[in-house]
Amino acid sequence: MLDILKKTVYAGIGATVTTKEQVQKILHEMVEQGKMTRNEAEKMAEKIVEESRKEFESTTNEVHQAVREWWKREKPVSEAELQKLESRIKSLEVKLGNLAKKVNQE
Repeated sequence: MLDILKKTVYAGIGATVTTKEQVQKILHEMVEQGKMTRNEAEKMAEKIVEESRKEFESTTNEVHQAVREWWKREKPVSEAELQKLESRIKSLEVKLGNLAKKVNQE
């Protein structure tokens, strides 16, 4: 689950970088073509960056909430808990084996 989340976040970051480069290129072209001033392009870039930041924060919060909900629902065990359970199983297997030997001897 965590690997999937990491890959998703990294893909989002990659898309953001690509989008930023594309936006800069488009705005530069619009300035070169005289469709907007450099000042307008800078304001537009700032607006896009701010909206992207807000979207990133919103998405991050949604991912955190989804992970918290998954954690509550799935209740994954820690490595220490898993080792404890494995130890108990081995102990029970030994006891069961001893009990089976005892029953076979009677």
